[in-house]
Amino acid sequence: MMAAPGNERLALCFREDNSPSERDSRSLFAGSSMREQKFWREHHNGESSIQEIQKQMRQINLGKKRCKPINTIIHGKQDEIKDICTNPKSKNVPCKNGRDNCYEGPNPYSVTICQEKGSSQPGKCRYTCTKKEPVKVTVACENGKPVHLEGTRKVIHDEL
Repeated sequence: MMAAPGNERLALCFREDNSPSERDSRSLFAGSSMREQKFWREHHNGESSIQEIQKQMRQINLGKKRCKPINTIIHGKQDEIKDICTNPKSKNVPCKNGRDNCYEGPNPYSVTICQEKGSSQPGKCRYTCTKKEPVKVTVACENGKPVHLEGTRKVIHDEL
């Protein structure tokens, strides 16, 4: 698939591949805003192998002038994560920027947190990635869809 000029990074999300995960991503992105697409590209990976996460971090930093210092990747089904915005059991919480469109989902997820290593440089970003679970995920939503990962919170034993 050819990307329009200036949208080369977006084309990475739509590789011509017939694997189920690629087909699912294409159908999920149909009609999605650029902010939602960026959310999925940067904060979701159904796989949790270190190789997959490192590959994703390379894609996130592709063409950037500096490495992203920290990034959290949620592991889980896209439909369940997307549901955080519309699930009646999600808790509306204040966003860090003062807006009221953030929701903490009711279900715990496994996440991987990647922190840039000191020896990183653009084009060769390096990360130390650590898997954490279970955590509650808070996202900012627009039009019932996640557009920003607001944060995560360790689950207290009583919440499970």
